[in-house]
Amino acid sequence: MSEPTADEPKGGGAATVGLFAAVAAVLGLLSGLPVLVGPALGVAGVLVASVWRGASGGRPGAVTALPALVALAALTAAAPPAPSSELLAGLAGLVFLVWLADDPARPRGGGRRALPTVASAGVGVALAGTIALAVPTQNLGVGVAGGLVAVALLLVAVRLAHEEGGVAAPRSA
Repeated sequence: MSEPTADEPKGGGAATVGLFAAVAAVLGLLSGLPVLVGPALGVAGVLVASVWRGASGGRPGAVTALPALVALAALTAAAPPAPSSELLAGLAGLVFLVWLADDPARPRGGGRRALPTVASAGVGVALAGTIALAVPTQNLGVGVAGGLVAVALLLVAVRLAHEEGGVAAPRSA
């Protein structure tokens, strides 16, 4: 069901583009760039990538998302290392994944269909944000522990992604 039929509406709706542009603009406000440059860079990256994706004629390819990814990388690199900017960068990454799932070459609703998958990454962002906000930053061991938790979540996500049927079947001897 990845190929839309002739009468089925395609994805790439304005809701995901608008949400992604709004989050990129707020991240631009928190970055170290001048007041209007940061939000303009974020919104421009999202809009250029969205137009490029729509004009690609449904051809698959990750290169159409490159302007948005470069804009997010620039804004994140310019942002100060503060919990608020780190949490917003994590949220921007999640919204980027939802935007990617709402592909104009596929049927409408890709963002909704991707929510269970993106939610697992959201748990990691929420856990990292909780650690960043709740634990004092003076202790280097906390950073190491947070990194280990993030690696463990990544390994769990990879394991769950490669299981057949969602639940591992017991092995017979």
